[in-house]
Amino acid sequence: MKRVDQILAAKRANPAADTSAWEREMDERVYRLYGLTPEEIKVVEEGAK
Repeated sequence: MKRVDQILAAKRANPAADTSAWEREMDERVYRLYGLTPEEIKVVEEGAK
């Protein structure tokens, strides 16, 4: 949860802070955790838009 805390702290300090790299890192960890294939990841990411 350290990464989540870092994102939240950065956003509290500056709501416009760019935390996209940290968020992407978290996304990739979740994808690995659930064993998603590249095709499944594409579906997930397209659905988030």
